[in-house]
Amino acid sequence: MGRREEALTATQEAVELYRQLAAQHPQAFLPDLASSLTNLGAMLSELGRREEALQVIQEAVELYRQLAVQHPQAFLPN
Repeated sequence: MGRREEALTATQEAVELYRQLAAQHPQAFLPDLASSLTNLGAMLSELGRREEALQVIQEAVELYRQLAVQHPQAFLPN
């Protein structure tokens, strides 16, 4: 709908909420944090903010690597 800045703000809020939840309950919320970071990275890239996007995606990849070590069948496909 062309409201990219609003979508970016909402996605950044989601990432912050998942960070807080993952800090308290990592087993339950790390996958959601990784997914939200992936979404945020894609949005930043679409907005031309590629350096920020790269940092966010690198964080998501690191989380997915941790998850894949802990639960390979569930997370190796990601």
